[in-house]
Amino acid sequence: MSGIIGIFSVDGKNVMDDLFYGLTALQHRGEEGCGISVNDGKYFHTLTSNGLIYYFLKDKLEKLKKMKPSVGIGHALYERTGGLQPVEQWGDQNVNISLAMDGVLLGFGEKKHDSVMRTLFLDYLRETGNFYSAVERVMEKMDGRGPYNVVIAARKGGKFYLIAFRDPKGIKPLCLGKKDGMHIIASETKALDIIEADFVKDVEPGEIIIISKDGMKSRVLKKNKHAHCAFEWIYFADPTSTIEGRNVYLVRKTLGGKLAKRYPLDVDIVMASPDSGRAVALGYQQGLCKIKNTFIPFDEVSIKNPGAKRTFQVEDPKERMMAARVKFFINKDFVKGKKVVCGDDSIVRGTVFRDGMVNKLRNAGADEISLVISCPPLAHPCIKDPRGKTFAAQGLTGSVEEIGSKIAKKLNVDRVCYPTVQELDEAIGHSDTCKACFNGVYPVKKRFAFCNEERDEKNIAFYITKNKSKKKKLEAGD
Repeated sequence: MSGIIGIFSVDGKNVMDDLFYGLTALQHRGEEGCGISVNDGKYFHTLTSNGLIYYFLKDKLEKLKKMKPSVGIGHALYERTGGLQPVEQWGDQNVNISLAMDGVLLGFGEKKHDSVMRTLFLDYLRETGNFYSAVERVMEKMDGRGPYNVVIAARKGGKFYLIAFRDPKGIKPLCLGKKDGMHIIASETKALDIIEADFVKDVEPGEIIIISKDGMKSRVLKKNKHAHCAFEWIYFADPTSTIEGRNVYLVRKTLGGKLAKRYPLDVDIVMASPDSGRAVALGYQQGLCKIKNTFIPFDEVSIKNPGAKRTFQVEDPKERMMAARVKFFINKDFVKGKKVVCGDDSIVRGTVFRDGMVNKLRNAGADEISLVISCPPLAHPCIKDPRGKTFAAQGLTGSVEEIGSKIAKKLNVDRVCYPTVQELDEAIGHSDTCKACFNGVYPVKKRFAFCNEERDEKNIAFYITKNKSKKKKLEAGD
């Protein structure tokens, strides 16, 4: 997961402010690094850095605005399967591009995925001579290799373009917006809202959109069975965003209501693990009040440390345990001697609950601790995760109640309340989602699922040998 945005002004207006604030609105999609690329009328200027968007770009904003860019792209980096982006490169026929992507490409070993995408796009553009055919070739090459959304700022023959395309399975979200004479491509509708742009539509799976001063053109090049990542609604996306017609917050709150029906517990107080557990906790609390015909309070028992790290991205066990302990702080007076329900989006390894939240609630004197979780048990690693990563529910079978009972013992809580996959589908409103982390059915070709390094290196070696002219570029990370 990463955040991407692209803006093109057909009437040549300055897009810098909208690019900056639109990208900042996508900060939740990536905190490892960021970057932008804008034109000055002749060339692209690309800036990248580790860290957060606002602090990197705020002092550069006025200087960038003076270039009066009419096209620009931005990127918020989530994980190091890609490098700092956008990535810029010159091609043949006086072509210059800057590219940013949200996705994971399987079968390319240790190569940065954005660099592989950039090289392929330029090579196919050189061979075919047009954007449509180049992207069609990219989609053929990437068939079954995982999710990707791409925005490209391009200069070809002295003319500027904004190009965007979404993988044929539509695994990650991408939308199109419009504001006056500007066309905006973004990972989520939240980016459109912050710059007061109108939502036009979700970019279709396999669709390419090409924008120039002549206007916007689009075409669906290739379409497979839809497999939108269910975790976007569960955790990744912002609660204010709408994806495929379903508001993220509403989906999470609906799941809380379904959990109240499945698990109508006798409790004293409902709380959330901030921030992604708030909607499911509120949905559970409101649903439980209706079922019990009495008032059960929801309170901000847990306060998040704003400087805390995302714990599931920390691989070292000791560091992860300490990160969990400083992630939240508890208002002790609200839980002493009480039966507490805590809502959260998911249980991955269980570290945050066991060593952080649960440990602190026990120390604060909670009489009982129950967890209500937005998603079914995580039993299989995502296609992008290391093979060695294990989940708390990995290998467990049975009903969600039976699995929840086993996980409760692992986490030192009284009960864990999971929804079923069917309840998740009902809340999202779409059944054609990727639920690989629940059922092990992956939307990729079998030969690319969990590629080991030996196989990856064979794939990339074959690709380089097949076309030696690309070897130098790939070895340089281009």
